[in-house]
Amino acid sequence: MEAGHIRRFCEAIGDPNPRWRQEAPPTFLVALGTETPEIPEVLEYGKGWLNGGDRFEYLEPVRAGDVITSRTVLKDVYEKQGSSGSLLFLVFDTEYTNQHGRPAARIRGTRIRR
Repeated sequence: MEAGHIRRFCEAIGDPNPRWRQEAPPTFLVALGTETPEIPEVLEYGKGWLNGGDRFEYLEPVRAGDVITSRTVLKDVYEKQGSSGSLLFLVFDTEYTNQHGRPAARIRGTRIRR
């Protein structure tokens, strides 16, 4: 975790809280993530992505200087009919672990392919 990255994120979201200079604000971890994983079978379904929402569970503060690793697992896939046609829902769980091997946060994210 680089202090400048945290600062730029805070500036981008308009958060002036000085506490965030060394400690990452709650939604910062999404800035570390990659785009939705490229699963060939899913990419054949529809033409674009929608964000279906994220749920955060914070276990430890994430601070400048921390080394954070993440592991993402596809937990569920299901289909629904929307007003514009079929929608494919993908639910991912990501765990962020610090340099001490302790979980810092967990995020459950839903992405929708339409």
